[in-house]
Amino acid sequence: MTHTERMISHLIGQFQDKPVIEAELEALGAELDALRSAFDDLRNKRWIDTGEGAQLDGIGTIVNRSRTIKDSLQIEFFGFSGQDNSQTFDVGRFRDINDNWLASTRLNDDDYRKILWLKVFYDSSHATGDELIHCLRVLFDAQNIVLHEVGNAKIMVGIGRRLTANDIRRARVLNLITLGGGIGLIAVEMFEPDYFGFLGQNNAKSFDTGTFADVI
Repeated sequence: MTHTERMISHLIGQFQDKPVIEAELEALGAELDALRSAFDDLRNKRWIDTGEGAQLDGIGTIVNRSRTIKDSLQIEFFGFSGQDNSQTFDVGRFRDINDNWLASTRLNDDDYRKILWLKVFYDSSHATGDELIHCLRVLFDAQNIVLHEVGNAKIMVGIGRRLTANDIRRARVLNLITLGGGIGLIAVEMFEPDYFGFLGQNNAKSFDTGTFADVI
């Protein structure tokens, strides 16, 4: 029900069906409806989960995380085995000495919401093991995360997904891993569900069927 409808419904009998009074209420009601819409927008659209476009950009300004991630995309050129994003003769073009090998990416609203929440989480985190696992799940879009303590305040991390060169590059540029002070991250590995492993490791496969984990 609009404000106009509500006000007209409360008129006592002697003022009902009066064109002038109804016109005045319609003019006032339209202004009140616009004001209510503005208040609703302030309450509902200035939030990470519901904001869109410029509203999310405003939140990004508050938490200091732009929608544009600079130097997070590696451009494909001709290269050799082992070089990130390298292509063969038939696919990749040769890189000129003045060609930039990195490009920036601009996130859509859905991806930007994830990064904004991650930035809020990063700024308020106590850097516990569980919080690190949560951070890595969001950052790499992987549910299976393994932390392995190797002693002397050092850990290794396993990411249960095959990552692309750009996945790795973006994670490094964002720099939002909640690692506690004095804790050393000595290696990050990525592995697939059918990984090669040993007796006692969950879901590990044998030499014939398992794939080896790779260090990032």
